[in-house]
Amino acid sequence: MIEKKQKIQLVEGIFSFEEASEVLFSLLMHKIKFHSLQILNNQNSTEDELRRSNLRIEELKESKTLVKDMILRARDEGYNLEIDSAISIKLTRGCELNKS
Repeated sequence: MIEKKQKIQLVEGIFSFEEASEVLFSLLMHKIKFHSLQILNNQNSTEDELRRSNLRIEELKESKTLVKDMILRARDEGYNLEIDSAISIKLTRGCELNKS
């Protein structure tokens, strides 16, 4: 039987700046694309949901800039990047949808 709560290790390890760039930018761009599509397909979205999606896109773009700066520093100074990203998933009922 599947538990109501799961934790999945999405990314874990030490990466070169090239590998980290590919992994992190693809994740961030996918999330930005998701929210952009939510805005474009807004026939079922409330004004609050659209506002949240726009805010989330801005937050993700800021994160992308921070990631870019870290990757450039790693490249310029000879560092690798250690990434640890886990996702917690929980089954819920009766909660308001919140897509971040």
